[in-house]
Amino acid sequence: MRWMRSLMTWGKVPRDCTFASRFDCPAPLAAARDLTGLRLFRQGRCSLPKKLRFYKHLLNQLDLLDTTGKSKVRTRVILDSESGQRLDNFLIRELKGVPKSRIYRIIRDGQVRINGGRSRAAARLGTGDRVRIPPLRLADLDRAEATSSDRWFIPQILHEDNDLLIIDKPSGIAVHGGTGQKTSVIQQLRMISPDYLELIHRLDKETSGILMLAKTREALLAMHSQLQAPNSRQRMKKVYQALLCGRWRGKSRTVNRPLETVRPKIGEKRSQVSETGRFAQSTFSPIELFQNFSLLEIVLATGRLHQIRAHASAEGMPVAGDKIYGEKEQNKALRRIGLTRQFLHASGVSFRHPTTKKAISVQSPLPESLLSVLTQLREEA
Repeated sequence: MRWMRSLMTWGKVPRDCTFASRFDCPAPLAAARDLTGLRLFRQGRCSLPKKLRFYKHLLNQLDLLDTTGKSKVRTRVILDSESGQRLDNFLIRELKGVPKSRIYRIIRDGQVRINGGRSRAAARLGTGDRVRIPPLRLADLDRAEATSSDRWFIPQILHEDNDLLIIDKPSGIAVHGGTGQKTSVIQQLRMISPDYLELIHRLDKETSGILMLAKTREALLAMHSQLQAPNSRQRMKKVYQALLCGRWRGKSRTVNRPLETVRPKIGEKRSQVSETGRFAQSTFSPIELFQNFSLLEIVLATGRLHQIRAHASAEGMPVAGDKIYGEKEQNKALRRIGLTRQFLHASGVSFRHPTTKKAISVQSPLPESLLSVLTQLREEA
């Protein structure tokens, strides 16, 4: 067979090697658990590591490697509470600790099947669907779990019931995984919680404060409807506190500037004011004024990408410590007084409970790292 001729061409087989009956494969290869000690070469030249990975993958696909360290194929029947969610989100929660890249790979390869057929990552699951989950090496799962807990954090719970979980997110950890993110809030919470758990909204990595998660699919949809409600009385109220560079003039001011998401070739995506952008509204109210800075409360009517940071920058007063929308020299001066992150904190949220319909209000005080910066500014005044 072609693959065997290629293997015999690239791989050095000992003279005393016996051959297995299946595919005439050398017995030592059929029994090997890893091939890291095998030298692969051609015409006396050592091959690249990718050659080693290729043949290991080839033998694994032909089931010639020892599979004692593998989990078994299993089938999960989708429950009513799980219907409507995307396949990739379901697998991320089901395969706790497995890297996203691995999950998307097994979906693309067709190893994950819905009702016996191949599917895409964005496919929506329905009640009663049968999802085939392929075997994964237990050693890989153990390594993934250890990696994902490298930056473990203990969540401070502000509110919890049968439908909702509201925590006080620290700065410096992303709420969800992505490019360059080794771990995330949702990933770690799913590792310690066997139940359904989904983000209701998102916070920037450097933003601290209130983060809401839903424990049921029904609660998630109900909270999303409050976020998108056109009527201000029915809409969820989200409040932030931010330190802006510059001295605020006047009282409260509502900023109505449409925002468009742009993706530069270098760096992360950002928002910019554009006439072709989506409607965005933020209301800024001063709390305390310093010589060159202003502490403000911001209430959001919409939830666009980097909305507060983009609106503040458009007003000529970027958020203190902002690495994307702020000024480099200004941020350097702020580090001298202890500000090593952007001064943006989700301080409050008010909404109707998705099940009981009771009014709920949750508050989160400024963390000590931000309070110390305000103390420094007061002393300098």
